[in-house]
Amino acid sequence: MSSKKFFIIGLSGTTNSGKSTLTSMLQSAFPHAFTMCQDSYFYGPDDPRVPLESQGFQNWECLGAMDMEKMVAHVNSWMAKQESNKTPALLIIEGFLIFNHRQLSSLFDQKYFIKVDYSTSAKRRVFRTYVPPDVPGYFESVVWPKYLQNLEDIQDQTQIEYLDGSKSLDDLYNQLVQGIKAVLSGDKKNNS
Repeated sequence: MSSKKFFIIGLSGTTNSGKSTLTSMLQSAFPHAFTMCQDSYFYGPDDPRVPLESQGFQNWECLGAMDMEKMVAHVNSWMAKQESNKTPALLIIEGFLIFNHRQLSSLFDQKYFIKVDYSTSAKRRVFRTYVPPDVPGYFESVVWPKYLQNLEDIQDQTQIEYLDGSKSLDDLYNQLVQGIKAVLSGDKKNNS
């Protein structure tokens, strides 16, 4: 067993790839794990810090739409509290841009990214409720192009393990549980 005081796992992916659902499922395998969701750090709909696209849409698909300084401060605070641990603590952070924020990305012991294709993501997004709600054309004009741009931005991070989001949630869950257990036991080394 490792002498580390804590481990931090990052779970990212395409919009509507199952990140939140899988994070909830992982709590059954790791009941003492603490979880953090990047969505909790979005600015409000009327906040002028949310960038505007040329079409007039607010761009919720970028780091500028979130208070990332606050998120990193919360992660750092959590890490500081773990220094007196007798057994290692586990933090699972999920969010679609967690690897794009380089300071946050440097803190992960293991990184997972779930990929789904355009049509799967678009079909799933119809069933989600967003605040503010998606305006017509937002997925095609902003969400998917920004996803491709954000994905390109993390290609230099070779330690990200990409998962096939077309697999069942149970298969993805089992793959994640095995991977996280390997990290916790020291069988999987951090490459970041």
